[in-house]
Amino acid sequence: MSNYLTLTKVFLKNIKMSKNNNKRAKFIFNILIILTILFIILPFLLISAIFVYQTTVELKDINYESIGLKLMCYIISIFTFIFSFPVILNELFFSNDIEKLLPLPIKPIELVISKFTACFVVENLIQVLLIIVCIFSYVVALDLNFINVLISLIQILTLPVIPMVYTAIICLIIMNFAKHINNKETIKKISSVLIVFLLILFFFVVSSLKDFNLQLYLENFASGNHRFFDVMNIIFPQIDLFAKTISNKDIISLILFILLNSLYLGIFLILAKYFYYKSVIGLSSKDTTKKNNSTKLLKNIKSNKPLKAYISKEFKILFRTPSFFVNCIVINIIWPIIALFIHRIVLTDYGIDELKSMLIDNSYNIKVILLLIVTGLSILLPAMNSIASTSFSREGKHFSFMKYIPVSYKDQWLAKYLVSMLISFIGINLFATIFYILIGLDIVTIILFYIVSLLSISSTNLIGMYIDSIQPKLVWDDENNALRENFNTFISMAVALFICGIVCYTLYFDMYKKINMPFINITSIIILVFIILNLLFIIIIKKSGYRNIIEQEET
Repeated sequence: MSNYLTLTKVFLKNIKMSKNNNKRAKFIFNILIILTILFIILPFLLISAIFVYQTTVELKDINYESIGLKLMCYIISIFTFIFSFPVILNELFFSNDIEKLLPLPIKPIELVISKFTACFVVENLIQVLLIIVCIFSYVVALDLNFINVLISLIQILTLPVIPMVYTAIICLIIMNFAKHINNKETIKKISSVLIVFLLILFFFVVSSLKDFNLQLYLENFASGNHRFFDVMNIIFPQIDLFAKTISNKDIISLILFILLNSLYLGIFLILAKYFYYKSVIGLSSKDTTKKNNSTKLLKNIKSNKPLKAYISKEFKILFRTPSFFVNCIVINIIWPIIALFIHRIVLTDYGIDELKSMLIDNSYNIKVILLLIVTGLSILLPAMNSIASTSFSREGKHFSFMKYIPVSYKDQWLAKYLVSMLISFIGINLFATIFYILIGLDIVTIILFYIVSLLSISSTNLIGMYIDSIQPKLVWDDENNALRENFNTFISMAVALFICGIVCYTLYFDMYKKINMPFINITSIIILVFIILNLLFIIIIKKSGYRNIIEQEET
């Protein structure tokens, strides 16, 4: 137990984001954290709470009041399973501390459970908060006593354990077979491909629900069709026990819940005892990277201009590092699948043919709606891909490299900005152009959409870079830790959501609905607004952005 607590404390400390001692930077960072809470976390929690409350109220008369709560728990469990995969895989097998820990007299169970606990604490803060909010709505909707909540407190805190155990066991099995590859980088790339495949499969399966109707589904459920919940209860049996405990103060369900979690953890730890060290020792002890002789290496060296060389370096880091590729690049590739998912669920009546007809008839002023979508997507996607908001965090312990190379801060900022611009702009507009052509959009409108997209992406990237310059996460031992617990991405997302909300609300409700302003006038105003916003942040970066980097070097 002593080893477990000590190791867990160390792993948690390594994951946490370092603090900036500069008062000015600390003040700005705290303000941005408040914005993140207000414009990302609170709205998300509020929507979930409303969903659970309304579902519970509507179904309690037919004794299916727990459906909304269960459904949210299933969704949380599925997302926990998918998104904890890269975290657990990296922490158990690819973190740099493994080679230092292996020679110590530490049992495999102690090491594995400590790393698992650290991952659980870091990854499930939002999930646990979401569960608490859903339970609050559920208790209020049924007018339950809050003693119900106190009884099920241990369940609230440990509900995501089983999904993470599933992920950990899969990682253990994969790495037990992958040890024969003998190349850590190759295994990382294979795991990255697997993560992308899981994400695509998840969105593909959900998007296939073209004719899904919630009201019809609830009616079928009331008539006895419980197939979905029957399957999910087999996969995540702890959720049904959790719902019974909080609804009925069922102590037996609570005991069964604890025993079930213990059983799953026990199976994982038994597997770890016999297979973890076998999987990780060969992986950590072998340096399988190919080493070129110095003559061949010198022949392959090419001279480039500083800006071009720095841009090349940024591209290589993003595309060749599996963790950065999965977290920063993949979203630019799979966003059309997410868009398809939203279309299949929300906008089932509007296909390509319908949009063509609306464009020809100019019904509902479809160009304004498309402008709204282009603007929102171009603001939010660059914030989601975190390329700009981790520009300096990705430097890590090599941050001083920025100071000593013969390249000005201006050129280094420019290189990072251009890389994030190119990836985001191509990622959005490559797929958008195909869509424009399919619906028959005219070339002038397409060019206007390109301009709006370019300026929107630019503003988001400038904001993200400036936020990351205030307090970059420089202390990390592997690439996943550079992104994990990095609040700059969430802050950038909060600011982007704030700007997106103001711009899109003004565009649609004020300019289009109230004034009925023509499309070309609305587009011109949007372009002007983003030009001003870009100029404003360019001035801010010139005045204090470079200073932020210098202050980081000094501390």
